[in-house]
Order: sequence, then C-alpha cells, then structure tokens
Amino acid sequence: MKAARFFGGILFCLGLVLMAGSVGLCFWFRDADPWVRQIPQEAQACTEELIQALERGDFDAAADRMYGQPDLGVSGERTDDQTAMIWDAFARSMTFSFDGDCVYRDGGFCRDVTVTTLDVAALTESAGERAHTLLTQRVEQAQDMSELYDEENNFRQDLVDEVFYQAVEEAVEAQTDTVTDTATLQLVYEDGQWWVLPDQTFLRAISGGQA
Repeated sequence: MKAARFFGGILFCLGLVLMAGSVGLCFWFRDADPWVRQIPQEAQACTEELIQALERGDFDAAADRMYGQPDLGVSGERTDDQTAMIWDAFARSMTFSFDGDCVYRDGGFCRDVTVTTLDVAALTESAGERAHTLLTQRVEQAQDMSELYDEENNFRQDLVDEVFYQAVEEAVEAQTDTVTDTATLQLVYEDGQWWVLPDQTFLRAISGGQA
C-alpha cells in the first residue's frame, strides 16, 4: 500500500512538472515567434526542386521530392497517339508561380503556389466536336461504302483513328482555354530531409483534373 502511494505521489509530481514545462514552452514559443519564421533553406529549396522538375516534364523527379514518393500515374506509355498528343500539350502548358516564400502556418511550414494549365476538359470536348464534323465530311465525300464500313457495318477502325487524330491535332492547335488553381505545398521533415506534401488541389491540377 505504501509502495502504491509512493509511486502515485511520484506520478502526481511528474504530472505537475510536465504541465509546468508545457506552459513554459508555450510562453517560450510565443516569445520566439520571429525565430519560428526563419524557414530552413532546405525546405524552401525542396518546393523549388519539385516545381522545376514539373516544368521540365520530369514527373519521376517530381515524385521523388514528394512525401512517400507517390506514383503520379503519368510515367507509363500513353494508350494511343491521340492521348499522347493531349498529354504532351497539357504538360507543356503547365506554369507555376509561388505566392511568396515558405511560411509557418497551422503548426507547420508550407508554401502556396498558383498553377495554370491547359483546360483538358475543354480540349477533349472540342476534339469530340471536331471528330464528329470530320467524320460527317468523310461520309459525304465517300465514293464507296467500303471506304467507311467494315464487314460488320461498323466504321472502319483505321478511319476512326485517322479522323480522331486529326480532330485532336486541330483542337490542340486551337485551344487557348486554361485553368488556374491556387494550391498549398505542406513540408514534412523525415529521414533527415524535407519532403513536399501537396494538397489535393495541386495533385488535381498537375494531372489534368484526374486526381
């Protein structure tokens, strides 16, 4: 019983010490606010390395700067030439501008960035409309049904591919609509280095709205 009281007394005193220490730390950090705002240069550089990788179209290098090194889903081969053309146009269109330096906010370091990209949804819609128009023209100009249909009375696949490729090509050349988003890059320090933890807005922006 005495032992239980003894350890109970120790734990009570330890609790008081920890509570006092916590209060002291709160006052210390309040007074040290200017110190907190001294953002580590490595953290700032991490965000810049991420953006530089994206600007040169190196998504693997960009993923290497993100926390957890996620698969951004853009490193594989495109399923067809038309999709590749749209993606290449989108990747080339991406521009970034930091909205100031890193700041200390909500208990951690972060940096806001504005992302402007080609409007993929508008581009895809335009390509579809152009494909319909081009296919209609090919039907009207056909001299023989074999130019249009296969043995199962479906449009020939080579014709569809040719028309859609031309439609995408024209849509890419004419597309001027863009999408602009402001995102936040959180910074995480782990394993002796800084990592960028992008928010969902940023991931959606660099994936053409697919994230």
